[in-house]
Amino acid sequence: MSEPLLEVRGLRVGFRTEKGLLVAVDDVGFSLEAGRTLGLVGESGCGKSVTARAVMRLLEQPSGEVLAGEVRLAGRDLLPLPLEAMRKVRGKEIAMIFQEPMTALNPVHRVGRQIVEAILLHERMSPTAALKRAVELMDWVGIPAPDRRVEEYPHQLSGGMRQRVMIAMALSCNPRVLIADEPTTALDVTVQAQILDLVKRLQQETGMAVILITHDLGVVAETCDELAVMYAGRLVERGPVGAVFARPLHPYTQGLLACLPKLDHPPKTLLPIIPGMVPPLREMPQGCRFAARCPNAHDDEVLAERQPWRDCGGGHGVEACACFAEGL
Repeated sequence: MSEPLLEVRGLRVGFRTEKGLLVAVDDVGFSLEAGRTLGLVGESGCGKSVTARAVMRLLEQPSGEVLAGEVRLAGRDLLPLPLEAMRKVRGKEIAMIFQEPMTALNPVHRVGRQIVEAILLHERMSPTAALKRAVELMDWVGIPAPDRRVEEYPHQLSGGMRQRVMIAMALSCNPRVLIADEPTTALDVTVQAQILDLVKRLQQETGMAVILITHDLGVVAETCDELAVMYAGRLVERGPVGAVFARPLHPYTQGLLACLPKLDHPPKTLLPIIPGMVPPLREMPQGCRFAARCPNAHDDEVLAERQPWRDCGGGHGVEACACFAEGL
């Protein structure tokens, strides 16, 4: 095993509101090696995007803040860096594809200009050379007629084209780590496959590490090496994709996998669901956060206490719950 390129340790993120401090991410940690892909999965509201924005130091201000933890890129902690130093890292060494390209792109500027700005921010070259580089990037990510498209506005492009522009911007300075936050949201199935294939191809060509944030376990099975499952702001299970799919340990992971459609599923029958909802931030349980929805939960007092993380071998680990810890 090589040294991790990115390490997140004990990350805790909160938002200060009129009702007090609300903790959205609580003690999250994972690592990622160069050339590998980590899938970060979980329901909406579980803290996936907040984790990504904390890594990029792009939390909503002034309410959002990192309360504790470390984000180490090649051994250097990014969290204490001055803002100006972080701006040099962001985009150059670690980049992000945002969930909604129509809102992430500036609607009043041509897409070529926006790519050029990203290049000139980190690279020493003339505007003419940067524009040529933007055309090359648009061609690289599969945009047809890039010399013409570079002069168009975001609203003139399809959803798939806008997402490709976002990928071109993110890769314009050859980052070592790419965070893709739901990169295929609202795209049809064919375009989704094209975008995911594109990210995989570019990863193979550049050797970058990728964090893929998604709720689609089918996508994870096809594209990721490692899997981290989040629930209510905490990691509940992580490990190699094959190991987690073959032997899911946490009841939440088991529930997510049970919800996947299967070829032998009886016709005209409903897929299983996980009852209930993720608890709101102001009502987070102190112990097992999944207890209210867990089919194995009981009234044991130990449910009120957070259980320790268990290493199950082979890089597979789980936040042990009182209802199943004895079987690990």
